Amino acid sequence: ITLMKRLIFISATIALMWASPTMGSSLEKARSLYKSGAYDAAITLARDIETAEALTLAAETMSTKVMLGFVDNHNKSAIQARKWAEQAVKLTPQSQEAHIQYALAFGFETRTSSPFRAWRKKLPEKTYAVIDDIRTAYPEDPRGDALLGAWHLGIIRKAGHKNGKKWYNASEDAGIEFYETAMQAAPNDIVLAGNYVLIILALDAEKHQERANDILATVSELTPQNAVEIEIKNRLSNLQDKFSDPQDLEETVRLLLDGDY
Repeated sequence: ITLMKRLIFISATIALMWASPTMGSSLEKARSLYKSGAYDAAITLARDIETAEALTLAAETMSTKVMLGFVDNHNKSAIQARKWAEQAVKLTPQSQEAHIQYALAFGFETRTSSPFRAWRKKLPEKTYAVIDDIRTAYPEDPRGDALLGAWHLGIIRKAGHKNGKKWYNASEDAGIEFYETAMQAAPNDIVLAGNYVLIILALDAEKHQERANDILATVSELTPQNAVEIEIKNRLSNLQDKFSDPQDLEETVRLLLDGDY
């Protein structure tokens, strides 16, 4: 029995020695696929690995597809991203990235849910709690402030100023303040800037046109680092030409923000 146990231990050790580099290599390949814009392939490979890091990447990739409108069912895809991120958090509770992706996916789930489903499942309150935990645990990560800014502005966009304040204590001023804090901490983040400019234009294009132009000018000078940033920069580059036609601008912003591009 002792000899058998030793053989099993040795076999398992050898297997791990061979498997670890392979899994690491596969994960890097999945990340490379994500950066290149091969999102479905990245998800497939990441799901085959099934580690916390791979699940986090799968969640990030699916959330990216939701954000860009590269899915058939936005809410179903957002829920799937949230579930993968939740699995990653359970496997590695100390993973900052897993928690961030969980909060991000939860935000997309809330935003893409019907008003009735969001109300019935208390999604705005749950999302706020998750984001608040992120900002408490990782105060140095600007994405926490960006997520909270998006929460405030998203609530106001759907519920209006009066009901947003009454039902959830959300406000446009708070959303802008949190987003501006995030922008100061991450001035070269094209994704963050893109989401911010779209939501303020969706709320009130005339009121926020000057700030939107400043952000768009900044983004135009940035060099995209991956396919996501390339896509977002390309979409934003056409916005300034639409300021002369409010109706066209409103429709374009709605399409870009809601992922129906």
